[in-house]
Order: sequence, then structure tokens, then C-alpha cells
Amino acid sequence: MKPLRSPRVGGGLFVTGTDTGVGKTFIACAIARNWRAIGVDVAPRKPVESGCPERDGHLFPADAALLAAAAGLPASRIGEVNRYRLAEPLAPDLAARLAGRPLHLADLVTACARPEGAWRITEGAGGFYSPMCEDGLNADLAQALGDPVLLVAEDRLGTLSGCLLALEALDRRGLTLAGIVLNRRRGDAHPAMDNRMTLAQRSSCPVWSIPEGAPQDEVDQMFSASSSSMVSPPEPGSAGSNP
Repeated sequence: MKPLRSPRVGGGLFVTGTDTGVGKTFIACAIARNWRAIGVDVAPRKPVESGCPERDGHLFPADAALLAAAAGLPASRIGEVNRYRLAEPLAPDLAARLAGRPLHLADLVTACARPEGAWRITEGAGGFYSPMCEDGLNADLAQALGDPVLLVAEDRLGTLSGCLLALEALDRRGLTLAGIVLNRRRGDAHPAMDNRMTLAQRSSCPVWSIPEGAPQDEVDQMFSASSSSMVSPPEPGSAGSNP
């Protein structure tokens, strides 16, 4: 197991999924809490969030609010976490278009800027190849930022194909895989199903499996020893060295 990194150097992590609704926010929050626990400055980013309900006359980004809380940020700083809030519960590119404010990759990269020395954790929207803006997928944003990628998938029958396709896409784009999280394994799953072992045999990165209903403190503890080793600062001159 890798040792904890020094909190003096900033790093980043891009949390993506094989699909929507697989628990990216839940996992990103657990990692943010672990980073805080070792004394680092956490900069969560959810650059665009669709399906935002109206609250007090404004659109409220629920996922971004959870990320802000996990990072120890006050509600007044949610705007740093999430810049673009969209009402329609659709893919961000379409929701933004319907709102009359089309988004572009450069907008999202700018929204993900991090303070000097902070550890950025960016949560995408939908699956790795889901569109986020007029000219980019989640994969394009991850590539532009240059941070290691944590892949989240639902631990169920049929998830292996989506995971392996995502791993191939990451490899083709030259992105670093930080690990795989198989989330919410149901109690009625076939006892012989072992997606974690199958994926561990096909990747040198850690693979975690989280059962359905696992309490927050148990999930946090699962990541406590290795969440910091997921992060590595972008190499000088790389695509992710400036945002």
C-alpha cells in the first residue's frame, strides 16, 4: 500500500462513472473527507450540475452542496464548487442548450481551476463518455485537467463490460487510472459473482466493493489508508498543469 502523500503539494482526482446514478458523489465525498482528515486543502469541483431544484428563488446544486460540506466549505462557497446550475434533469449539454446558455469545454476547464497547493476533486456528470458540453464529453474534461481518474460503477451483473470499456478508453487517452469502486453490491446478488476479483485481475490499480446500505463511516474507513495515494500532481507542461 502506498504511503500518504505530503499535503504540501497539490494534486487532483477526476471521479467518473460507467453510467449515471452509480454513486459518484457519495464516493467523491468520502475521499474529500479523508483528504481533510490528513490536513490537506480540498477543492471540490462539480463544474456543471443539471436537474437542480429551485430553492429560495435560485437553482440549488444538491451534489455540489454535499461535496462542499465534505470538504469543510461553508454554504457561501458553493459557487466555487459549482459554476453552472441547470434546471432540466438531462445531460448537461442539452440542459444548457435548453436554458439558452450552451456550454463549451473551455468553460468547464475554467470552472475547475484550483487554488495553489489545493487537492482538487472533480466530479463529472453521467458516464465517462457522456456529453458534458457542446464540444466535449466527460472524457474530454478529464483529459484537459490531466488528473488521475477514479472509476465508479454499480456492482451488479453486467457491469464488467462497461468497466472494461472505460478502462480501454482511459488507456487510449493516456489517462491514469487511480482505482475502481464497485458501489452498492445488493444483498440478493448471486454469491458467486465477484466483479472485484475479475477487475483486479485486469488492472494493477486497487478495486473496492461497497455493499448496499454501507454506513458513511464504514465507507470512509475503507478509503482512509489509500485515498491520498490516488492523487499525483500533473506533470509540468501537461494539459493539467495550468487549470
